[in-house]
Amino acid sequence: MSDAGLVIRSALVVDGTGAPPVRADVAIAGGRIGAVGPDLPSGDADVVDADGLVLTPGFIDIHTHYDAQLMFEPTASPSSWHGVTTVVTGNCGFTIAPCRPDDLDWHLSALARVEGMSVAALAAGVDFAGGSMGDFLAHLDGRLGVNVAALVGHCAIRRLVMGDAASERPATAAEIAAMQQVLDAALSEGAAGFSSSQLEVHADHEGRPVPSNVATAEEIVALASVVAAHPGAVIEFVPETSLPGFSDADRQLLLDIAAASHAPVNINIVDRFPGYSENWRSNLAVAEQSWEQALALLPSFRCNPQDMFFSLAETFIFDDVPALRDALRSPQDERDRLLSDPHHRSRMAAELASVSRSVSFGWDDVTVAAVRRGEHRHLEGAEVVDAAAAAGVTPLDWVLDLALAEDLGTVFRIRRGLGEGHRALLEQLVQHPRMLAGTSDAGAHLLTFCGADFTTRLLADFVPDPLSLEQAVAILTSRPAAMLGLTDRGIIRAGAAADLVLFDPERLAVGRTRFVDDFPTGASRLVHDAEGYVAVYVNGRPLLLDGRPTGDLPGSVVGTRR
Repeated sequence: MSDAGLVIRSALVVDGTGAPPVRADVAIAGGRIGAVGPDLPSGDADVVDADGLVLTPGFIDIHTHYDAQLMFEPTASPSSWHGVTTVVTGNCGFTIAPCRPDDLDWHLSALARVEGMSVAALAAGVDFAGGSMGDFLAHLDGRLGVNVAALVGHCAIRRLVMGDAASERPATAAEIAAMQQVLDAALSEGAAGFSSSQLEVHADHEGRPVPSNVATAEEIVALASVVAAHPGAVIEFVPETSLPGFSDADRQLLLDIAAASHAPVNINIVDRFPGYSENWRSNLAVAEQSWEQALALLPSFRCNPQDMFFSLAETFIFDDVPALRDALRSPQDERDRLLSDPHHRSRMAAELASVSRSVSFGWDDVTVAAVRRGEHRHLEGAEVVDAAAAAGVTPLDWVLDLALAEDLGTVFRIRRGLGEGHRALLEQLVQHPRMLAGTSDAGAHLLTFCGADFTTRLLADFVPDPLSLEQAVAILTSRPAAMLGLTDRGIIRAGAAADLVLFDPERLAVGRTRFVDDFPTGASRLVHDAEGYVAVYVNGRPLLLDGRPTGDLPGSVVGTRR
């Protein structure tokens, strides 16, 4: 790109504010938008003919786990393929900073376990040696393809102060005070906010509760109060009862967090889960209650169906099925004995039938995605229910028998498309003026699902009905930017950062779903391809052109205190 800048000519500009699109030119220089209007002079600048194309602000993903991946894959793919130019990392209380250098292995192992990553890939690819949040951000800055707003995680803070006891007991008053000092330092060093979660299913690589799950409500509120001294900082929190619908205690905790922090609090998630079709009502109700009290609980929703993949060799989706979880964690001989034992299988079946699980599904939604042995190749694509009926066994027995025959390497697929009721709920949520799109979990659960396509799904599946193009773009840009206090992003106007997405509305679509083996040590991950994106610009420089990385790394660490 010329040093004289760039002029994007004759684009349909959707500026992120919700205003109707206009045909205009956009001039870029020095990483910022210089002017927006018709027939702008180009001088010596490069010119892009955008006739027939849509130009929007770069999309912002508020819920990712790219903390580790960015060190060996700085473009944050596949999110950037789908127009994302800014990612929020460090969600759910899990970060690799602050940490002592001699404790980094624990952080990487716990992150890999909870968020479904390869321990070997992280060990080979993460070159951060430990240190403060400021050390971590300095390590990232200058080597990023996308912009990063980094939250600091409760688990890291708790473990830094309490060591192994962080996973075992409540903190003392002195320890809470020490945690407050660590959080204050992290926010002063540039962290965009604080995150925590208390989902029971979250356990570390040793099977213990993650540190944030052991924290009391008083500890969480005490940490939230530190955020009040850092205007522009945000909080992300996942309550224990997110799945069935917030309990009275969790509703009060959320309100107390918002009141203590005086900050926007992103809560996950307002959605409809199998077995809990009405849980979203109570989760939305507490947000509405906060608005009546001039507090800012901001719930997020997921607008993309997320088919899930699993093999019994490596998965988190059965962590709340004790009979199956414990068998899978046993030494191989004992594991195979338990998985083969009829009485133990009966226990598994009873526990799988419980609607209190975090990942509920029916066997009629499960197919065989991939097999390891040639003699089973004919089973790829098979419906588990049909195959089990033909064999005269239960679906669970059939799945276990096949998995055991392949040393647990068989990959199964759970279809999770949007049913009629779910689609109707999402149409209601996407039109809600305070709802945030996201919860992609991008960078996590790499062999199980990929949520990085939510931006493309929102634009392709919810426009023009029930959303206009300008409404959908605002949901992906200015709305999350406002929550994060990023006043110069998420909008196209003179002086704003030139984070921009140029796409062909006729071709915009989610492409192929596939596994790629492109991580350190050859580790695999699931990705969704993107179609129709012509260019993705970060800070005025092209990160992707026609879907291909340019090799440039124009991203930076962002936040209100940077």
